[in-house]
Amino acid sequence: MFYLLLTIVSSTLISIVMRFSEGRIAGRISMLAVNYLTCMVLAACHTQSGALFPQSEGLASTLVLGAVNGALLMLSLVLNQESITKNGVVLSTVFSRIGSLLVPIAISLCFFGEVPTLVQAVGAGLAVVAIVAINAGGKQEAASARQLLFLLLLADGLASALSKVFDEVGDGALSGHFLIYSFAAAFLASGVLAVAKKEKIGRHEVAFGMMVGIPNFYAARFLLMALEELPAIIVYPMRGVLGIVAIALAGVFLFRERLQKRQWSAIGLILLSVALLNL
Repeated sequence: MFYLLLTIVSSTLISIVMRFSEGRIAGRISMLAVNYLTCMVLAACHTQSGALFPQSEGLASTLVLGAVNGALLMLSLVLNQESITKNGVVLSTVFSRIGSLLVPIAISLCFFGEVPTLVQAVGAGLAVVAIVAINAGGKQEAASARQLLFLLLLADGLASALSKVFDEVGDGALSGHFLIYSFAAAFLASGVLAVAKKEKIGRHEVAFGMMVGIPNFYAARFLLMALEELPAIIVYPMRGVLGIVAIALAGVFLFRERLQKRQWSAIGLILLSVALLNL
């Protein structure tokens, strides 16, 4: 449970720094490229082996899973930006959060035999309801660009699920290398995209990129460690819903945002879902 709480804190810090970066940077993709480079360097510093490609039977699968994970991270980013333009931030956030909750659980149920208890299943269902409720209320049309929303849900969900897949089929001794390869692939993809968009990298992009990269790396590292201790049916819903609560409270106290009664009710529902997931 300790590592799960740490990954929630780290994920919350990412959103807070990203919020502070608004209006202060010109190249968002450039900032994300610096973020992934920072993550890659930190992952290299935390590996037990000094070799980038250690001699191991699990090296090939780690390389493949890491490359796929990095590609999904960037695909999710691109789809999210496109969806925000076409569908608005509300619907995009809802589908992103639901994807990162449901897809990993579905994969755990179908391929790894993690069967939740009835109470835990109810808790996971309440988590989905709470995510929709806390993000609802926008003026966007739900029917707009449904295919794009579905792709966003799938990309975010698969990116989240890759950590579970590696935990089950990968070599645990290469978990640090899995992160290196993931962030290296994401760095290359974001770097190519930044060049294609002709974005420049200034001191603000570098500074905020590093500030995002540090908690981003630890969020991924602690998620892997949490999955070693707890089943996915607990880890993913709690990470999703408690992360939303933490971000909502940060918005209230740090950015003077005001939550509606519906959103406070959704937070109460989230706390109930967390209690059920731990029974």
